[in-house]
Amino acid sequence: MNAPAPMLEIRGLTAGYGDATVLHDVSLSVPHGHAVALLGPNGAGKTTLLRVVSGLLAQRQGEVLLDGERITAAKPYQRARRGLCHIPEGHGIYPSLTVRENLVLHTWRKDERTAIARAVEHFPVLGQKLGRRAGELSGGQQQMLAVVRGYVADPRLVLVDEVSMGLAPNVVDQIFEFLNVIVRAGTSLLLVEQYVNRALEAADGVVILTKGTVVFDGAPSAIADDVFEHYLGSATVLR
Repeated sequence: MNAPAPMLEIRGLTAGYGDATVLHDVSLSVPHGHAVALLGPNGAGKTTLLRVVSGLLAQRQGEVLLDGERITAAKPYQRARRGLCHIPEGHGIYPSLTVRENLVLHTWRKDERTAIARAVEHFPVLGQKLGRRAGELSGGQQQMLAVVRGYVADPRLVLVDEVSMGLAPNVVDQIFEFLNVIVRAGTSLLLVEQYVNRALEAADGVVILTKGTVVFDGAPSAIADDVFEHYLGSATVLR
């Protein structure tokens, strides 16, 4: 019996900006209901890869498949309708809209009342701010609002880029607890994260990029000390 197709599969991906090539023949996969950490030094191509997967940047070569279906030519909104949710670095909210309006925008798969209740269940502080403009929230509250899209929209795959950037450790704890909840519920997760130890704790698999090339793809426990030191030695550790 053949193994089921992974939720996300990237085959031979090459991409970049203008004359610059950032990703070179990158291949990786994210299994159903698993979390994969995408790690590497600054400039390795992590954000570029997420942008290609979500359709914000066209690839030059290669394929992107979601649950076995080629989405290489699909536009970003079409990928979203197939269950892909991209939470970019820098919160990814609509600051001029209220918290409630931000949540409602992502509830096309279910009724609004249920979606808001689910969001507030995980981040109660949002329930106290439903009428406030999202741009008036603290940085941590804005990030909570951004990541809760990974729940209210019922995505099958969530791409998260630097979720902890600039946040206090206690807020980071809450957000990672939430990410663990959605993975346990069956959502697949591809996570770019500056705090390597938090990413390794949350992930079932790890892919390390450097200079746009995959140099490691395996379980967190399989990362040898010399590989860690060479490619991730300067990465940030959250205490």
